[in-house]
Amino acid sequence: MPEFDIAIPSSFTENLSSTLQRSFAVSNLARAAACFGVRRIYIYPDPLSTDRTVYKDVVKLLKYLITPPYLKKVLFEFEDSLAYVGALPPVKLPLFQEKVRIKDIEYPMYRIGYTFAKKRGDLYLIDVGLDKPVAVKGKRPPPIAMVKIVKNAQKYLIGELVDDEEVREKGLYKGYSVLRSRESIVSLVKKYKGVKIGLSKYGDYIGDLNISKIRGEIIGKGRSLLVLGSHSYGLKEILSYYNVEPRNLFDYYINLVYNQKVETIRIEEAVWIALSIMDFIVNSQL
Repeated sequence: MPEFDIAIPSSFTENLSSTLQRSFAVSNLARAAACFGVRRIYIYPDPLSTDRTVYKDVVKLLKYLITPPYLKKVLFEFEDSLAYVGALPPVKLPLFQEKVRIKDIEYPMYRIGYTFAKKRGDLYLIDVGLDKPVAVKGKRPPPIAMVKIVKNAQKYLIGELVDDEEVREKGLYKGYSVLRSRESIVSLVKKYKGVKIGLSKYGDYIGDLNISKIRGEIIGKGRSLLVLGSHSYGLKEILSYYNVEPRNLFDYYINLVYNQKVETIRIEEAVWIALSIMDFIVNSQL
C-alpha cells in the first residue's frame, strides 16, 4: 500500500486563543492521521505567520498523542501544553495493546517500546509496558522501536527489531512521525520523492480529474504528500510570498470540496476530507 504524508504550516492553531482549543484541534489532526495510517507529518515554516513559537506546542501534542499509554509518563514531563490531554480521545493502535501477563503472551507479539539501557556487548533493553523488558541483540535500536517478542527467558523477554520490510509485509502501523522542516515549503516539496498534491479551494475540483491516473501515480510512486495552507490564508497566498505558482510546484493542485459554503476549511477538517478521498481513490475499483 502507498504511504501518505501531510505537510501543515507552523501557524497551525495560531488563531486559537486557549490551550484547550489548541489541544482539541491537534487531537483531531492526530486522529485523522492515525486512522488513515499517515507516516509523516511535516511542519513547514509559515512565512506569513506572526507567531514563531506556536508550532512547539503542536509538535509536543502530536508526539504525545501517538505515544503508547504505557510510555507517556516515561517520555513526557508535565507542561502547560499537555494540560488537557486527559480530555482528548486517545489514539489506540493495535501495537499499543494493554498490558498482558507474561504467561498469556502469544508469540510472536509485536509492540512499541522505549530503549532504556545497554547491557553487556550488543544487548539492549526495551521497555514495552510488560512485567519484563525485551532484550534485543545487534545494532543500537532507536529510542522508540518496534519489536517482535519471540520467547520468554529467565530475566528478559527475547525479541528482535522489526525492519521496514517486515512492517510492510505484516501491514503493521506504528504511528506517524513528526518532522519539523527548517526549509521552505517550496524546497520541501521539490525534494519530496513521491506524488505532490497541493490542497486549495483555488485548485482543480477532484471530480473533474482523471481518478485512474491519480491512483496509478500514487501506487506507482508509493508515496504521496498532501500539503495544506494556513487557517486564514491558503497555499496560494503562502506560495505567492515565494513568487511560486502552485501548478508549477505540485503534480496536482486540487480542490476537494465543490462550492464550499464556509469561508475557510480548517486544517484539522481538511485533513479528514483529504485522507478520506485519497483512501477512496487508492482502494476503489473505479
